[in-house]
Amino acid sequence: MNNENNEFLQWGEGFTAQENEFVLLDEGVYNFTVAKMEKKVYDGNSTKIPNGCPYAELTIQVESQKGTANIKERLYLMKSMLWKLTQFFAGIGQPVVTGQPFTPNWSTVIGSKGKAEITQHHYTNQNGDDRTNNQISRYLKPQDPTPAVNANVANQQMNQGQMNQPQMPFPQQPQQPQQPMNGQQGQQGQQPQQPFNGQQGANGGQPGAF
Repeated sequence: MNNENNEFLQWGEGFTAQENEFVLLDEGVYNFTVAKMEKKVYDGNSTKIPNGCPYAELTIQVESQKGTANIKERLYLMKSMLWKLTQFFAGIGQPVVTGQPFTPNWSTVIGSKGKAEITQHHYTNQNGDDRTNNQISRYLKPQDPTPAVNANVANQQMNQGQMNQPQMPFPQQPQQPQQPMNGQQGQQGQQPQQPFNGQQGANGGQPGAF
């Protein structure tokens, strides 16, 4: 099997440091996105899957509070797996009708979204070590009312995105120009001063006033 993960490293050659990105999800129903799909041909030692069987290897991506989990899923193109093919394509919203002919639209699989029930699969590896990984037990139909446990993660990300948006400055109202003062102002305005002349009384009264 040829892929970049199987490439050999050479003695004396550097490499890019990486951490283990595996995230073990709690069991439950999750929203998912199909992040990747590769068309392959099976060549292994399974007693259930014959060699030469074509299959699609999917990368099912799940966002959770623990981080991003990538689950490998295989869709084998054989009659004994028609139930799983039907379940998957119905789960991502393609028009599958039980008992009716159906042609999958493989070109739109990448990027498709849906809901799936995820369980923890316990197994023993080749070295005899006990291991646990994520496994999809079934795909739910879009109209299935079962809520996804990671639905709040999407809401939190949406709210954080809104909070991080730059705030628009509040528009300032233009200042009204001040009216010039003149002798026609109302009672609250200032009255113009009378010129001083010799006819004014000692107390500032008008001429002829007692």
